[in-house]
Amino acid sequence: MTNELHIREMTIEDVPAQAHIRYASFGWFISSVAQQEMWWRTTLPKARVLRLLALRDGQAVGSAVGGFNVTTSEPGASYVQVDVHPDHRGQGVGSALCQRIEEHLRAIGARRVRAFATEDPADQRWAEARGYAQGAHDRYAKLDTAELPPLPPLPSGVTTASLREAGPRTVYDLDQAASVDEPGDMSFDGIPYDIWLARYWNSPDQQLDIGTVVLVDGVAACATFLEANLDLGKGMSTGTCTLREYRGRGLAKIAKSVALRKAAQAGIHTAITCNDYTNAPMIAVNDWLGYQPFASEYAYLKQLAD
Repeated sequence: MTNELHIREMTIEDVPAQAHIRYASFGWFISSVAQQEMWWRTTLPKARVLRLLALRDGQAVGSAVGGFNVTTSEPGASYVQVDVHPDHRGQGVGSALCQRIEEHLRAIGARRVRAFATEDPADQRWAEARGYAQGAHDRYAKLDTAELPPLPPLPSGVTTASLREAGPRTVYDLDQAASVDEPGDMSFDGIPYDIWLARYWNSPDQQLDIGTVVLVDGVAACATFLEANLDLGKGMSTGTCTLREYRGRGLAKIAKSVALRKAAQAGIHTAITCNDYTNAPMIAVNDWLGYQPFASEYAYLKQLAD
């Protein structure tokens, strides 16, 4: 045993090893291996992504991904994600991976990079020691789908449908229109329809019969999405969006109430959600539903070039 660290570029065959690291590192991470392979296959070439795997004695101990953020119009916006297995932290793995990704980002012309760190002070010190400044703060919360409050009554003219019943084009138009003002450190400026279809609508974990659209007088006004790892019995809310002119009517509460009941019927016993701490209306909805906070994560940002 040499204990020497070896870093190489990943192949898609390495995704199960990367998934093992992610499952061990983050209590909220539930995406299936098939879902993570789909992320790989649907990454746009213009993102210029570099993926790295760190190994010791043939064992995968860390991974890193970095490239351009292609969902924003901000010039040179980029990201880096460094994951190190908890049993191998504090041994220089993350530092070596981050350095390689940052070199790549500078080489492709990235200007500003966003990373993430958990609420663990050691994670935050690590990011700050490398020149990253703390940004947005996200809350992770979970609930037992067997314990839900009563379903809110539907106002006159309000109906619900599954994502599948509403259809992809209707859901896409709603998602894009309602997501442009989502809180965060980088703007969201949309995803082309074909990429959205491949990456979200047709993704292995997307639950098209559980995700719910709320219609007001026939207009698709609100939707909630849920991805699930059915082997684990866990689901992740990946977004709840409401058209601006329909906000404040309790539609998100209806959408999530309906979806969570369907999730319970499908054998999904644990539902997880994530909200920016400045998104008070959505946090209030999730608190009413019974979600309990259990973890948080901070964005960390660094200027690479002007």
